[in-house]
Amino acid sequence: MLCWFWVRRLAIVLAVTALLAACQSQQETAFVDDRAGLLTPERVARLNNYHDKLLQDLDIHFQLTILAESPGDLNQAAVQLFETLRLGETTTGARGVLLLVDPAGRQVRLEIGYDLEGVFPDGFVGYVEREQMAPFFAAGRVSDGVEATVELLVGRALGEVSADLCGAVNLEHLSGGGGARTDVAIGAGAEAKAALWDRSPFVAQPSPRQTLERYLVVLQQHVKDPELGIYTPESRAFFRQWLVTDAQQNNERKGLEQNLSEVEERIAGDLAVLRFPVDNRQASPYLLRRSAEGWQLDMAAMSRLIGFNHKNQWFFRALYHEFMFAFDDLKFDPNGFPYR
Repeated sequence: MLCWFWVRRLAIVLAVTALLAACQSQQETAFVDDRAGLLTPERVARLNNYHDKLLQDLDIHFQLTILAESPGDLNQAAVQLFETLRLGETTTGARGVLLLVDPAGRQVRLEIGYDLEGVFPDGFVGYVEREQMAPFFAAGRVSDGVEATVELLVGRALGEVSADLCGAVNLEHLSGGGGARTDVAIGAGAEAKAALWDRSPFVAQPSPRQTLERYLVVLQQHVKDPELGIYTPESRAFFRQWLVTDAQQNNERKGLEQNLSEVEERIAGDLAVLRFPVDNRQASPYLLRRSAEGWQLDMAAMSRLIGFNHKNQWFFRALYHEFMFAFDDLKFDPNGFPYR
């Protein structure tokens, strides 16, 4: 599930090498170079802030460059730009990631630094580009596609990157060509959501947990029909406008399969919350409402109330809402993160 955007755009995009030469701080590093002008100033500022946190907290230097003109050979262009920017040199290893977008050439490439190639192998990178990035780009939602892509990369890094990496970078080259290139058509239009001919397996259920179990089947089968009975009417309207990718569904399915056995059900009248142990900060709660048909997932409320930070940890955007009854045993910090 995704995260979103604001401040003022830098008038001049400085190269990382120039920043290092001037001995300036990481916070001044420009992580976004939008030469094609596809992003709003607010989006650029949001992405810069997000990627700065990735560098500080996960020791991953993520750079986004959107080209104004096609270089033709994007693979070679990515290697050259990676070296020019010296991506990963400020990390404890060669831990740089370059997302190079070529709108004119209708292609993208993720270039991976040496010390991240084991975490982000070429097959995984290609999968993320095809199943996550390409659908967003086709819908003309470049910023959302970038953040959705980084979300999957962060999720994999959190599970596989050691926390005790140390030592200076001694490599002459910081990337050996690891990564993948994918053809994309920015603004070509999102695929129509296929409607099920039989929606009866996905009607509202007698209990909140049964509804969540039905939703797990939706994820497993990559069902994208927004008109399912397990969704509230507001959620159906939400899903008609929301872009859902196979990669998103796979990611959520994996988490739900791992955590479903620990779900805790809390009900107050016609409202319900299915929550997980608070220490599992990547497992966000599910909000439900009971109608005449049964229990339905309120995805619209979840999108409105629940946010995620750069580590995919969930928080409440507001602390005064009707579902707070289910969290009366917890406390929340000023940013909306729960703790015991």
